[in-house]
This record gives sequence, C-alpha cells and structure tokens, in this order.
Amino acid sequence: AEAAQHIIKKLETMNNSDEIFNKPNNQQPQEKQEASETLLKEGDSTGSIRVSVQLLDSLMTLMGEMVLVRNQVLQYSNQSEDLEFLNLSQRLNAVTSEIQEQMMKTRMQPIGNILNKFHRLVRDISNELDKSIQLQIFGAETELDKSLLEAIKDPLTHIIRNACDHGIEKSSLREAAGKLSTGSIHIKSYHEGGQIVIEVKDDGQGIKKDSVLKKAIEKGLINESQAVSMNEKDIIQLIFSPGFSTAEAVTNLSGRGVGMDVVKTNIERIGGTVEISSKENLGSSIKLKIPLTLAIVPALIVETSGSTFAIPQVKLIELVRVDASSEEKIEFVQNTPVYRLRGEILPLVDLGQSLELHKSDKNENFATNIAVLSAENFSFGLMVDSIKDTADIVVKPINRLLKSLNAYSGATILGDGSVALILDVQGIAKITNLSAVNSVSTKDDKKDIDNKSGLSTNEDQDFLVVNLNSPTSHAILLNYVHRLEEFKNSEIELSGHQRVIRYRDSILPIISANKELGYDETGHTADLVQVIVVKRSGQLFGIEVNSIVDTLTTQVSLEKCLNKRAGILGNLNCKEKLFVVIDPIELILNCFPELNTQKIESSVLQKTPYKNSLLSQKILFVEDTAFFRKHVKKLLEENGHDVVCACDGEDALQVLKNTSVDLIISDIEMPKM
Repeated sequence: AEAAQHIIKKLETMNNSDEIFNKPNNQQPQEKQEASETLLKEGDSTGSIRVSVQLLDSLMTLMGEMVLVRNQVLQYSNQSEDLEFLNLSQRLNAVTSEIQEQMMKTRMQPIGNILNKFHRLVRDISNELDKSIQLQIFGAETELDKSLLEAIKDPLTHIIRNACDHGIEKSSLREAAGKLSTGSIHIKSYHEGGQIVIEVKDDGQGIKKDSVLKKAIEKGLINESQAVSMNEKDIIQLIFSPGFSTAEAVTNLSGRGVGMDVVKTNIERIGGTVEISSKENLGSSIKLKIPLTLAIVPALIVETSGSTFAIPQVKLIELVRVDASSEEKIEFVQNTPVYRLRGEILPLVDLGQSLELHKSDKNENFATNIAVLSAENFSFGLMVDSIKDTADIVVKPINRLLKSLNAYSGATILGDGSVALILDVQGIAKITNLSAVNSVSTKDDKKDIDNKSGLSTNEDQDFLVVNLNSPTSHAILLNYVHRLEEFKNSEIELSGHQRVIRYRDSILPIISANKELGYDETGHTADLVQVIVVKRSGQLFGIEVNSIVDTLTTQVSLEKCLNKRAGILGNLNCKEKLFVVIDPIELILNCFPELNTQKIESSVLQKTPYKNSLLSQKILFVEDTAFFRKHVKKLLEENGHDVVCACDGEDALQVLKNTSVDLIISDIEMPKM
C-alpha cells in the first residue's frame, strides 16, 4: 500500500508539472516505464506472506471434503435429467479441480531444501572417518509435499551415513582396488509414474554377502540351512531386519542396529517402497519411491463379492479383460491361477478369496477382470468382479485397531456416501505369499553366480510334468518346449515307417516317448494324442506322451541318472515324488541320427585329435539358464576341463577382467547383454 501511494504521488506531481508537457515526445514513454519499474520493484517486497503449516493442513482437509462433495454431486447429476443442474455440476467439477491443483502447490516444496543440507553432513563424516568423499545432487528442483518431505528426511540421513561409513572405502584401499581415491555419492530425484523417485548411489565396496550372512546367523535371524538356500536378493533384504548391523563395534555413526529397518518402516508408512541393489567392489544403489501427496490421490474403484475397494493408480499398470470365448484363458499351475500376458506368466490373485469374502454368484462364462498391479520389483494380477470407475479419493486413516490388517492402507468416502477401503498392494502380495521369484518380470534378479563353482545358487528351474506308461512321473525341461499340441489319431499319417502330421504348412514327425524309452505302448489307446513340440536344428519335432499334467518349479539339482538308458538326463528328488527327466534332444537324435552326421564328419575332416586338443582347457561358459549351466559344466569337467560360468554377457565381461580363458562357449539370446 505504501509503495502504491508513493507512485501515485509521484505521478500526480509529474502531471501537475508543466515540465512533462515541455519534454520531447520520445522521453515521455521512458518516464512512464521508469515509474512502472519502480512500482514493480517496490511491490516485490510484499509479494509473499508467511502462513502457518496448521492453516495449510486445515485448508487441505477442507479441500478434501470439497472433493468428496464434488464427487457426490457429479454422481447425482449423472442420474438426473435436469440439463441446467448437469451444467452447474460440470462447472463445479472444473472449478474444484483448479482449486485442488492450486491448493496442492501451496504444500509443495523443492526436495533440494533437505538434500542440500547433506553436503555438510558428508563433509563432517568424511573428516571424522578420514575418508575423501564427494556428494553430487541432481534434480534438487523436484517438488514434494511438505509432510512427505519431513517424513523422508531421517531415512535419507541414515542412508547417507551408511554410504559414508559402510560403503565408501578409505583412499588407500580405493587406490589398491584401482578406483579413484575420492569416493562419490550421487543423489538423484525425478518424477516417474506419478511418484517421486530418490536414488542414492555410491561407488564403494558394496554389500558383502558373506558378512551379512555371518551376522544374520550370529544374531539368530536365520539358521545355516536357510543361509545355503538364499539367493543374492534375499541376503541383501536381511539388512532390513530389526537389530541388524554389520559394524564390528558401536560408534557414533553405526553399530546400534537401529537403521535400515527404520528406513523401510518409515518409507512404507507413507505409501512408498525401498529397493536396494549392490555388487561387491562396485557399489550400492538404494531407490526410494514416494507418492507425490497423501491427501488426495487418483484411484481405481473396483467391486468384488458385493464390496467396493479403491486401488491407488500409482500401483496400477494396466487392466486386462479375459473373455471366456477368447483363445487366451486363465490357466492353473499347481492349483495357482496364471495368465500369459505378452509371453510372460502373470500370477493371479482372487481378491475375494484372499480377503476371505463371500464368494459371488458369478457365472463361469462371464469375463474375468484383471488389474495388473506393481508390488515393489514384481507384478501380479488381481482378479475382481467388476471395474467401476476412476476417481480422486480423499485418503482417511483407518482406526488403529485395524492397522494390523496388511491388506488395507486407508479408507475413503465415495460419491454415493458409502465407505470404501483402500487396498495395500504390497500387503496383498504378502498375504498371498507372492514374491519376485514367482514373477517372470524379474528374470535379472534371479541371476546369482558363484564364479568359483560356476553354479547358480538357489535358482528356480521350470519343468513340464508328463505321464507315460510307467509308474514313475516324468518331466521335460520347459526351455526345450516350443509348443503343446493335441491331435486326433485320425490326423496322423505315415511317411514310410515314420508317423507324421501336417502341421502349420510343414510336416511334423511324431516320436513316441514310450517307444524310445522302452515302455509298453499297448496301454495308451486314447482318441486324442498329446504332443510336445520341440525345435532342433531349425526343424520341429513332436514327442508323443500319454498326458501333460502340470508344470513344476523347483530348486532341486538334477542328480545323476541311476540307469544309463538313452534319453534320460537324470532324476529330480523333490519332496512330493521322484521325477525322471527326459532328454528330448537325445530322443530326436536316436530317431534321426543323420542330424548329427554333418558335425561328426566336420570334426573328422579336420584330422585333429579332438579330445586331446581341448584337454585341460580353461573354458568360460556363458548361459542364462541355470539347468544348462549346471549340466554342461558337469559334462565339461568330467572330461578334464576347468570351467567358469557366467549368467549373461555383462557377467562374462566381469569374469574376463579377472580371469584369462582359452575358450568361450556362449548362448546367443541372453538378458542384459
């Protein structure tokens, strides 16, 4: 007000003065421009006011109630035939959305407000530990809700302290390992999928799995038998256990065992997730995924068993509708429903069944609605009866007596005035015992190679279980299977003595597994023939079996076959029963030995002592399938070779940096590289 009065007086003085009229015309606009600039400059000092956080919280609460009223008005207007009321409701919706957007901005603050304070923290810790550490921050301008900003301050502080104390080595050790003497910590924040992602990376020594396992056993978190069966990801997750610490002694920085478990608890409390990855001597990376705000969030409204639920859209990947008449249907693997989504196996969860609700009277001929959800680093499908709508919901905390229910993260009031519970996607995954191992989308997470032994530790391997004319169950490695088919007996023809069938513009030879393995063929007289299609040397072959039962996922290693019959790879000694593993390639070669003639002739024409020339060679075997790594490694070692295994090209390059080899045997199609 004072600035405005000052300018007004100045303008009045200028207007009353005769000098302004006597000045040249080209100087008059300049005088006015200077007056305007003075007004703007002096007005900047009053361009902002200080408002208490309690007032903003109250406004946000009222904004939430306004959104609820807006939703109720919109739902009522959709059922009304009054056009004027419909227009007013649409205008109310537009204005409310604008107010909501502006109201959200009042609570947003740049994340740099807390990240920039870590420069001093890192400097003090590096001086205390006698280390050289450099901190770099990217994306400091990314904005986050003030309440969430306060909630992540302590977790981030502990992560930075851990990186300085446990991650970054001293300069002498870094130089001995071929690294720069100054360690670096990078903090990067950015938007991704409606969330804020904060990534903390360091180039230190990483998480030492052996030390983690040793400490976990000492503290009684796991026993030695469990330690043997744990993969790399499971071992890293141990650092989130309460009371866990790898520090040798209690110091001002570490050793108290109050750390990463608190970090994970605090981040999950605000609806976020924590992902951690590490490689020894290369460093660690911790990724925090946090929602933009907790007050008003977009959600998908679903209904199942007569109850309505809300799913936060930040956890929703896509919606899939499986019609009963479509070719792609829901399948069952060991009584667990799965769906093949673009070539990947998606585990399914029935929402009503997992929440123990009354089963709805749903006709099996109806379509199935699947909400594909993301839970940390894997995905699964949630089967619901119907998809209602999408809406902006106001998150209301649930009563403290209900907080022990992992399936719910809050509640909301819908447009019709009813209450809907907000589903906790991660909690549902825990209730149904889903993990990243069950999800095909996390192939890279299951690669855990011990380069000394060349064998993968604790990797699942998939088999197809089949029945033959034998009391023993048989299985075929699923990687061999190209397709599963069912033919009528009348469709099978003879080409000489070979049974064939016209299949996809080609001729498919049919090989009887019973005949090749020496089982009786007379007992199998079904009208339909079940065939496993296998690809060999660019050609398709069909292996006939009595029936295809199921798939089997196991970590049991293949044991040496008890009998030396051709076509048998070995045995799987599972808890349920013993499985005899068939070698389909050997069955094909027994029937069509000419397929191997060209390779045999080629080695003979070289006129080199084949076995002796390769004896005692150092071989790097690169293969992403655990079964083949184990099987081929065993065969090569039985012939006197020294074998080192790698699970992909990236891992192979790392091996080659530390080990010199004479020969590399590599698969072509592998993940990563």
